[in-house]
Amino acid sequence: MSIIDKNFVKNSFNSSAYTYDNHAGLQKRMVKQLLALLDHGCTGVSKILDVGMGTGNFTAGLKEKFPAASVHGCDLALSMVLQARDKLFLQANSHLFLTADTEFLPYKDSTFDLIASSFTYQWLGEWDRALEEAARALKPGGIFVFSVFGGRTFFELRRSYKKACMAAGYKKGEAFEIALTEEKIRQNISSCGFTDPFTQTRITVETYPGVNEVVRSIKGMGARNASERRNKTPGVRKVWKKMVEIYEQDFGVQNKIPATFEIIMGRGKKGR
Repeated sequence: MSIIDKNFVKNSFNSSAYTYDNHAGLQKRMVKQLLALLDHGCTGVSKILDVGMGTGNFTAGLKEKFPAASVHGCDLALSMVLQARDKLFLQANSHLFLTADTEFLPYKDSTFDLIASSFTYQWLGEWDRALEEAARALKPGGIFVFSVFGGRTFFELRRSYKKACMAAGYKKGEAFEIALTEEKIRQNISSCGFTDPFTQTRITVETYPGVNEVVRSIKGMGARNASERRNKTPGVRKVWKKMVEIYEQDFGVQNKIPATFEIIMGRGKKGR
């Protein structure tokens, strides 16, 4: 797994806040599935926190599902928070949205009945600190629910890039690797004190007109290469043309370019 440059992640999402909603169709579609994990055993919810709220799409879903609850939200990127505050459905709660680091939540112990997160935790090098913070901020018996991208996400792009680097003799930097698996996540949840851990994985494939559109969509979501060992010089452009050629040759079907997303969803309960 790549060592993640958290400051780079923050800057990437800040710069993509205004384009995120145009490229995050998959994340928007997954809101309903993630909320479905709260259909059973999640009653009496009065205070909710959305960790890594982004532009507020999942936050809005939480407010719609629990209209009587006070819905809070936080994100590492200020520009994302500002976009969420501007959304009409969330304006009444906008004062409850703030910038915060997932690993250092600015909330008192035992504050929330439910803590939820949509596609945020894959940007963490280690989950333990963030899960301990979620457990700390939850009331006893509170629920933690999440979705993340797993290790097979964008495997076509990574494989093509690595093959292009080998073909060109290019050895600077590395592709971003998400090493999350369902088994590893279940272990993390249990080791941080959550009971009744539940996880599920699904694979979905999105298609694009070309490789450039794949990369443009990724960047539009803010999902850039956040590895601390990424190439930081213009030299990577030398392998770009070769990577596109390999991607199209190895994975293209009927003039369409596929991009795989591995989606892991889960839930845990804080012990009483």
